[in-house]
Amino acid sequence: MTIVWNAQRVSEGLTEIESARVAVLTNVKRLLDEYHDVDYSLRHYDIILGDWIERYLHLVYVAAENYAIRATSSQISDQPAKKIAIKPASDTAEFFSAHQTMPDLMLMALQSVSILGVDSISIPDDEVVIKNSASVGRRDKLNSILLKRFSVGTTPKVLFVKPFSGRMPRSWISAMFSWRKWARHDDLDFSFSVRAKIDAKWRGRNLAAISTGARLSETANALITAFIPVCAVEGFAVTKFEVNKARPKRFAHVYSSQALWTHFAFKVLVADWCEQGTKLHYHQHGGWYGLDETHVGEVYESRVADTYYTWGWSRGNGNTVPLPPVTPDFQRPEKLFDSLICFDQPQHIYRLQYFPLSGTLQTMYDQTADFVRTRESKTELRIRLFPGDFGSQQKDAILRARAISIFDNSQEIFSQYANSRMVFHNYLGTSWLETLGNNIPTICFYDVDAYRFRPDAKALLEDLVKVGILHLSGSSAAAHANAVEGDVDQWWLSEEVQTARRNFAKSFANYSPDWKQMWRENFARALNL
Repeated sequence: MTIVWNAQRVSEGLTEIESARVAVLTNVKRLLDEYHDVDYSLRHYDIILGDWIERYLHLVYVAAENYAIRATSSQISDQPAKKIAIKPASDTAEFFSAHQTMPDLMLMALQSVSILGVDSISIPDDEVVIKNSASVGRRDKLNSILLKRFSVGTTPKVLFVKPFSGRMPRSWISAMFSWRKWARHDDLDFSFSVRAKIDAKWRGRNLAAISTGARLSETANALITAFIPVCAVEGFAVTKFEVNKARPKRFAHVYSSQALWTHFAFKVLVADWCEQGTKLHYHQHGGWYGLDETHVGEVYESRVADTYYTWGWSRGNGNTVPLPPVTPDFQRPEKLFDSLICFDQPQHIYRLQYFPLSGTLQTMYDQTADFVRTRESKTELRIRLFPGDFGSQQKDAILRARAISIFDNSQEIFSQYANSRMVFHNYLGTSWLETLGNNIPTICFYDVDAYRFRPDAKALLEDLVKVGILHLSGSSAAAHANAVEGDVDQWWLSEEVQTARRNFAKSFANYSPDWKQMWRENFARALNL
């Protein structure tokens, strides 16, 4: 028996995970305060390890659910427990990148400790190397060097770290040049290499037995020292020294939209700076935020930030401020093809969120195949698969529907948008907000069983359904595309479509050509200029 991870099951899981989070964070503070002989605030540890704790809890919850299913169906006896070795990740980026294998490892760990006890877990005392997980391309590195030189002789108060995803747009370079007296861009991609030996005795000593019917927080805390990354334990003191040596100057304000997830050097620096009075400004960096009934990234980021910027929405939190994202230089010189932007995930669950997961992924594959099969157009369709190795099921389903299909991930995604006559999406994530917000003809289809939206978004979403932007099946989306094939602009630029688009974009995809002016005014208020 397998679990169908639809929106209802995801909701149940997120509720239980949130109820366990504070107990696990408090335990992490206790363990690491004792290990390092310090007394940091709970927020300090939330900045450094809040992202890791969240994903760790997701893995434990899913493993516990799968273990319970196997136990009731006698599958456990078919696969007897055995001793296993667990080597902690060197840093949070390595832990997250192992999402294809971590679910199986967590299930084996839970099974082994439940049946054989804590002695069934072997932790090697290997030496590991911790390096800076941040990296930028050569062109962006050169641009960053130039921006630093532009600010020589100034005393900037705001540090921008990873303010956008992808390549640095020209609009950002011009903004930083004009803001050089008060702002500096630095992605903290400096090099360091820290060698640390895993403290197997300490980790093993802090493992605990798992009792039947234990709460999620108890199960998670019982296993946590086998998994917590080395960068936060054995390698923390030296890593912190290297980070502070590389960037000794504290800024009064720090902004990012990317760095709270896996950029450990950023987190170490900012956690210390915030203890000394630095204000952390953080920005929504993609889709699902604001729309999902509950969104882990949104909750975490807004919790640790002093000011949290969104793409237009507000949940009523005192620190939530709408602010457009960085808008890349965007021109549409030629409409050469149509694009289909696809989503994918591994079959093993490594995080819970309202999007296709094991049990609903196949529906998305079927919908995508239906779309490709039903669409009738002389315009070439370029299919952009989701980055990552998730197997070939989606591609195979598309090829069965239409043997001659073009798969192309070669262009930077905004360049692909710019050259597209229409852009189709088989999920509701970041990409559809980017095309809607930039007024590119957009058609989306999705599986209602995989998503759950916040109440105040539903009316706006229903309006998008009425005008043909949103569809509940791939065949419906293709039929609408066929219907407007003769004149896409006549449909897209009609008053009812543009009204629905503008109303939705104002709250959830508020891209603006005036973003630089709005940012300058926002930070001028923060700096009391």
